[in-house]
Amino acid sequence: VSTDWDDIQRRLGNLPPLEEAASALAWEPEEASDRALQQRLGPAEGGAPGCSDDASADTDALEQWRAERLAQLKGLAGGFGTLVLITREQFVAEVNRAGDGVGVVVFLHKPKHYPSAYMEVLLERLAAKHRAVKFCRIGHHDCIPDYPDANLPTLLMYRDDDLLRQCVGLAAFGGG
Repeated sequence: VSTDWDDIQRRLGNLPPLEEAASALAWEPEEASDRALQQRLGPAEGGAPGCSDDASADTDALEQWRAERLAQLKGLAGGFGTLVLITREQFVAEVNRAGDGVGVVVFLHKPKHYPSAYMEVLLERLAAKHRAVKFCRIGHHDCIPDYPDANLPTLLMYRDDDLLRQCVGLAAFGGG
């Protein structure tokens, strides 16, 4: 490629002549490159040019995988995802009868209690992140009458009507 200025300088003899043979070899007609590509890929039977039956099988497999993944994501979206306030009357239905294989975290809290308020914020974040687990909160006196304030915050972890673990007081969470 040459500019007008370079052309004028060549006519006046200030620049050497342009080698045109090198630029002619670099250019290849589009049709020739398409033919070479088709020869490498092999003949196309139906569908888009250059596609073979393997490509359509791959496309079918990808579509099937996509449909399965979308169904899986829709199933996860229907999970729990929040920290639900329950009462003593709702405890058995919400916790013990939550469903087969459903994990339930019960948070015993006290209103206007700093460690309980802090734990509530953390549990709300966990509930949003782990939608397959049910997170419930209940007032400590509503759940267990005369439950001592020194044991707050308390987490009870259930699965299939079994109490798996209990974390009682600040010491269980590394506090003092």
